Amino acid sequence: MLARVVTVSDLNTALAGDVARRLRAATGPFQLALDGGPAVMGALEAMAGVPAPWSRATIWQVSEAIVAEAHPARVWPSLWGQFAVPANFNGIPVDPVGDPVGGRAAQRYSASLTAPPCRGVLDCVVLELAADGGIGALRPGSPALREHGDVAVIGGQNGSPGQVTLTLPAFAKARAIVLVAPGADRREAVRRLLAGDAGVPAGRLRHPQFMVFVEP
Repeated sequence: MLARVVTVSDLNTALAGDVARRLRAATGPFQLALDGGPAVMGALEAMAGVPAPWSRATIWQVSEAIVAEAHPARVWPSLWGQFAVPANFNGIPVDPVGDPVGGRAAQRYSASLTAPPCRGVLDCVVLELAADGGIGALRPGSPALREHGDVAVIGGQNGSPGQVTLTLPAFAKARAIVLVAPGADRREAVRRLLAGDAGVPAGRLRHPQFMVFVEP
C-alpha cells in the first residue's frame, strides 16, 4: 500500500480538480462513488463548477442511512440536489417501511454494482477519513469490516439508524481511492492509516496506491 499525502489549503478545490482530472483522463464510462461525509458533500458544488465530461460519469453512493427521505441522516437528497451535473445517478434503494433492515436494498445495490457498465469495479471512490479512523459508514469495531461481499448492512446502534454500505473489498477493487482528512483532529487517523494500523478501518484499506488530501 502506497499513500500519497498532499497538503492543500482548500479541500473543496483540490478534490474537485482531482476528480475532474480523472474523469477527463478516462476513455469511457466513469464510475464514481461518493461518501456522504461533510467534507465530501461540501466539495460537490466545486466539482460541478469544474469543466469535465460529467455525462460519462455514473455517481454511486458509498453508504445510505435506512431512514425516510426527509430524515437529516439521509444522504441521497443532498447528493442529488447539490451535485448539479449531467451525470447518471445510482443511489442505494433504501425503503425504511418495506425493508427496515436493508437486506433487500443491499441485494439490489450489489446487483446494480456488478452489472455492466461497472461490473463491480469503481473507477474512483472518494471517502472522508474520520477522526477515529473510520471511512464512510465503516467505523472501528463494526462487523461490516469482516464482510467479503461488496455491499453490507450495518445495524443501528445507540439510536443511530442502520445503513447500507460498500465494503472494504469493494474499495480494494476500485481503480483509485481518494481520501479527504479535514482538520487537525484527523492527523492521528492519517498517521495510523499510513502505518497500516488494522485497529482502524482506514488502516485496513488494501490498495496499491491512493491519495490523501490533508489540511495544513
